[in-house]
Amino acid sequence: MNARPNAEFHLQTSRLRFFCRTSGTDDGIPLLLLHGSYGTGRWWTRFCAALPDEIYAVAPDLRGCGQSDKPTDGYTVEEQAEDIAALVGALRWESFHLIAHSSSGAVAIEYALHHGYRLETLTLVDTVPVEGVFTPLDGYLLLEQMRTDRDLLAQALRLLMPTLRLDETHPDNVRLFDQLVADAMTMAPAAFTEIARSLSQWNRFADARQLTLPTLLAWGALDAIVDRATTTRTLIAIPGAGNLEILPNAGHSPMIESPAALATRWVDFLVQDHAGYDGVRRSALDTE
Repeated sequence: MNARPNAEFHLQTSRLRFFCRTSGTDDGIPLLLLHGSYGTGRWWTRFCAALPDEIYAVAPDLRGCGQSDKPTDGYTVEEQAEDIAALVGALRWESFHLIAHSSSGAVAIEYALHHGYRLETLTLVDTVPVEGVFTPLDGYLLLEQMRTDRDLLAQALRLLMPTLRLDETHPDNVRLFDQLVADAMTMAPAAFTEIARSLSQWNRFADARQLTLPTLLAWGALDAIVDRATTTRTLIAIPGAGNLEILPNAGHSPMIESPAALATRWVDFLVQDHAGYDGVRRSALDTE
C-alpha cells in the first residue's frame, strides 16, 4: 500500500481492523512500533519526530486500544503476535525492523520466534521479562478499578513516565499526557486485564536462545516497573542481544521522556555492521 508521509489510516487485516499512525517517507526503511499496556500508537509520536525521514515508521493501536477494533477476546501474547503477523501481511512488508515497549516486548518476542525470517532487527524497550511476569489477585482488582476511575488511571500512567514535567511551564507535556489518559480510558475492558493474565502463563526463557537476529535492549534507569536485574536476565537469554543501552534520564517510557536519546541509540544500532551476528547464529545452531 502507499500511505502518505505522517498519515493516519485504518487498515483491515484478516484478524482485525487496525488504526495506524505513520511518519517518514513511505518508500523508506520500514519500522513497526508496538506500544505497551494502556497505550496507543500516540506513545511513539515524539520518538518518530526524532527519526530521520528515511525511516518509514508505522505505529498501530493494538487490539482493544485507541481506534483499532475492540473485540472481547484474542488478547493473549500468542494471539496478539498473530495480529502483528496479519498487520505486516496487510502492509505487504517482506522485511522490517521491530521496536516494542513494555508488555508488547513479549508480543514481539513471540512474533520473532514464529516469523523471525521477516525481521531485520528487534528492539525491546523497558520490556517485560522473557520469562513472563506474575500479577497477584489484588493487581487484577486494581486493573479493574482503573478501567472506570480516571484519576487512578492517570496516577498509574504517571508512574510510567516519572521524568515528564507536567506543569504550566510545559503545556505540550500536559496536553500529551491528557491525551494519553483519554486514550487509555477508551480501551476495551479485556485489554486492561487479559494481557496480564497471559503474561502470568507465558515463558520464553528457554526458547529465547533461538533469537539470534540483531537485538537491542534499551532501559530507562529510573524505571520503577522493570528493574535492571530483570532486564539483564532477558539480555543474557537472547543470543542476538549485544548489550543493554541505559537511558539515564528516563523511567519506564523513554519514547516519551527521552525520545531523542532513544532515537539516537536506535539509529546507531541500525547502522552498525551486523556481520558478526552470523557467527552468533552459527554458534547457537551448533549447540542444538
